[in-house]
Amino acid sequence: MANAHHQVFCRPVPWAAVVLVIVFTPLITYNLIRDRIAQVKGLVFFLFGIAACICLYCIVFLSYLSVAGLFSIAVIPYYLISTGHFNGPMALPFASLPLILSGQLLVLVLGRRATRTDRKHFGAGVALSLAFAVVMTTWFNLHYATVRSALSQGATNEVPRNYMTEQMLGMHVKYHLSFCELDGWRPPLHDPSIVVAVWLTAPFRSDLDWRGMAPFGARQRTTLFDERIAAYRVVFPERPLRQKCSCAKGYRKFYMNDPRLQ
Repeated sequence: MANAHHQVFCRPVPWAAVVLVIVFTPLITYNLIRDRIAQVKGLVFFLFGIAACICLYCIVFLSYLSVAGLFSIAVIPYYLISTGHFNGPMALPFASLPLILSGQLLVLVLGRRATRTDRKHFGAGVALSLAFAVVMTTWFNLHYATVRSALSQGATNEVPRNYMTEQMLGMHVKYHLSFCELDGWRPPLHDPSIVVAVWLTAPFRSDLDWRGMAPFGARQRTTLFDERIAAYRVVFPERPLRQKCSCAKGYRKFYMNDPRLQ
C-alpha cells in the first residue's frame, strides 16, 4: 500500500517475499497459536531470531521514516480532525511496523514464558542471518574489482555470470539500495543480498558509500549509469532490465518512459 504512493522497498525479489511470509506469520499470529505450538516452539523462536534481524534491517533501510511513521500514528488523526487533511503520505504509519514488531519480539523473547532453550533457538536464528550477511558481503567483494573494471573500462568479458554479479551490474537500475529520496533513482526491485553487502563493505572502501554511489554511481547519469545498463545487457542479455512495476505513482511515468530501459 505504501509503495503505491511512494517508493520504499518496492517489490521484493521472490525469495525475500517467501522468507517474509514464513518468518512473520508466526509472529503476527502468535497470540492465537502460542498454546498450540509446544512441539514446534523451538522452530518458532528460531524464526523470531530471523525476524528480529529483518526488523533491524528495515529500520536501518528506512532511516528516519521508521521514527516518522511512529509519530504519524498520532499526528495523522490530529490533522484529519483539526484541518480535514494531511499533507504527507497517508501510508506513512506503515513505516513504523519494524519498530513495533521489534518491540513485540523483545517482549516475547525476554518475557517469563520464554525458556532458556527458546532464547537459544532465537540466537540461532540471529546467527543464521548474520552468516547470510557475511557470505553475501564476501561474495560481493570477490567480484568488486571485476565489476568495477566492466563499468569503467568496458571489460565485460571478465565478469562471471552469477547471482551476485547480476545484482552488482543491476544496482540503481534494476535493484535499489535505499528508498528513493536517498537512492536518487527509482529501480523497482528489492534484494536484501546486495543491500547488506554494500552496507558491510562501504566502511572499508574509500570509493564506496553505503548507498553504493561510487564506483557504481547512480548520480553520474550520463557516465556510469548508462554504462551500467550497457554492461548488464552484454553480460545478461536474456534477463529483462526494465520491470513491469506499477508501484510509486510519482515515479511510474518517469521510469516506464525512460528510453534507456526500453
